[in-house]
Amino acid sequence: MVVEHLDAPDPESVVEATKAAVRDGAMLTVSANCQVEYEGRTSGHLGRGDRILVAKPDGTFLVHQPTGHKPVNWMPGGGSVSARVSEGEAVLLARRTNPSERVEARVHEAYAVTRFDATDGATYEESGTEAEMHEYIESNPAVLEKGLRIVEHERETKYGFVDFYAVDEEGTPVVVEVKRIQATLNHFDQLQRYVSLYEESNGEVRDTEVERASIANGEAASDVRGMLVAPSASERVKRALRDNGLEFVGLSEFETDAKGSMEAKLSDF
Repeated sequence: MVVEHLDAPDPESVVEATKAAVRDGAMLTVSANCQVEYEGRTSGHLGRGDRILVAKPDGTFLVHQPTGHKPVNWMPGGGSVSARVSEGEAVLLARRTNPSERVEARVHEAYAVTRFDATDGATYEESGTEAEMHEYIESNPAVLEKGLRIVEHERETKYGFVDFYAVDEEGTPVVVEVKRIQATLNHFDQLQRYVSLYEESNGEVRDTEVERASIANGEAASDVRGMLVAPSASERVKRALRDNGLEFVGLSEFETDAKGSMEAKLSDF
């Protein structure tokens, strides 16, 4: 393992260190005051500020601001990173061809450059999977609602598998859809389809305990509630659920900053 650090490097030293890291397959971090330009599917500009630039051997390039865990600009792996001196300043450029994109960081002042010849062959193993969420809910239905009782787990329908059929304290059937990541509008649509299917079939599960529980409590079995369960949801998703008579239950104990939580789309916010 090799770690090399330069304090207050001049533009030529930043460029030389970047080229050497790219050539040798090393990680590089640059602490700098810089501005960033993006061109590709859209275009963007980030004015001057203190940031950390990260270049990885697979072509990944990240621009981190002092706050927040996500990069403000980035280029995924599969591209290339290069460096040059332009008008007396170091310029780092990450680009790829499919799709055609580029992120260019102009370094006005470099505070430090660190090269890290890292090796890491470990495989990430995530705990708290969706299956574990299912087990947790099945063993502890009260975490969703007091008095809720699970009737059936993973019932197959023409739209896919419904995670849980349950019944509440009043005997009303509850369709429960569970998601491991932040709830999205796609998840809302999926729950809505399952609830609609139940309503259209006039209670497809009437031969199950759901029907018997409803009758015992004097409730109409055709009434059904829809419940989306996830670690979190944006206000837009929660509003869509409320507007359509559906519900959201957050299980924050399963929330994580790991890779799965990044699957939410910009359209879900």
